[in-house]
Amino acid sequence: MMIKASMGALILAASMTTGFSFNAHVPLGHGVQVVGAFSGPPSGPGPGTIVDWAVGQSTARIGSFAPSGTLEGNSFYVGYDIPRHEIFIPTEAGTTVVMKPGTLKPIATFSSLPGGRLARVTPNHQTVLELSSTQIAAYSTRAGYSQRFVDPVGGNAIIVSPNGHDAFVGGNMDSTITEIALPSGRIIRHFSVPRSGDLVWAHGQIFSADIKTGVMTVLNPRTGTITRIPTPEVDPSFSYSDIPGANAGFMQLAVSPGQQYVYAAGFSGHILKFSALNDTYLGEVPVRVNLQGLNQLSGLAVLPGGKTAVVTVENLKETAVVELSSGKILRLLPHVASNRWLVIR
Repeated sequence: MMIKASMGALILAASMTTGFSFNAHVPLGHGVQVVGAFSGPPSGPGPGTIVDWAVGQSTARIGSFAPSGTLEGNSFYVGYDIPRHEIFIPTEAGTTVVMKPGTLKPIATFSSLPGGRLARVTPNHQTVLELSSTQIAAYSTRAGYSQRFVDPVGGNAIIVSPNGHDAFVGGNMDSTITEIALPSGRIIRHFSVPRSGDLVWAHGQIFSADIKTGVMTVLNPRTGTITRIPTPEVDPSFSYSDIPGANAGFMQLAVSPGQQYVYAAGFSGHILKFSALNDTYLGEVPVRVNLQGLNQLSGLAVLPGGKTAVVTVENLKETAVVELSSGKILRLLPHVASNRWLVIR
């Protein structure tokens, strides 16, 4: 497979891997579109590649937003502005590339937060937030992309409240989740929730995944109540300096369409399920793409309907559509891996 290093896009002629077939009785998300930056290291040069997959089709569109092997090519979590149909790709180099889905043609580039590899567009679609390990910055989503604020609060996870009034920031190396008022950027308060590898909002609460301990923490930002839910997703030998060597640990979180459930991709090869209604762990289902070894699950997105999900098997560099009730593999997209998937349609 060849991917162009220059700006542009091409069709990845990736017929689904044989051995697994389309199941007509389980919807694969026809008409659903997911995007994600190709997996890269936490810092340093990256692949400079993004994928746009109309789930259910046998091909995915691959685009190059920067040359491979450059800091401009390292992005983690892209943002999406729904009304303008624009993808924001923040990079380690401190530049953000704006692309259109479908064609994956760059339409703009602007200077942004150095080291900022994670982006979130606010619910009012007026601001894109970008996060580095030490700072958060806000930019207008309109042409010109003017900077609105910079705060000395960093990490690797951010979620915005549904009303758009507040952003919540956490990180693997942080001891708290920080609440920031929007659009002012004023730091409001800190919650004692350590090691947030990812954050999602469900049923009025924030779910925070601790990759090291396997504890899912549930924070009610209105009352300040904190509930900690232990799980078996733990590697006793886990090290932040060797995450690829782990055999367990939370990766991306995802929420069911009705917000009743939260799901977590695990490096153990399981998708874990939680109730967002009563803050309990409901169990896990195995995903077995690799029948002879590890299935390190990373990127995860629940598809509309709530019965299926897109999940990346990081160590194989493959992406699967799976049945959430059983882990049954419905389709495989080879040579494609993203640590953070985003459903855009």
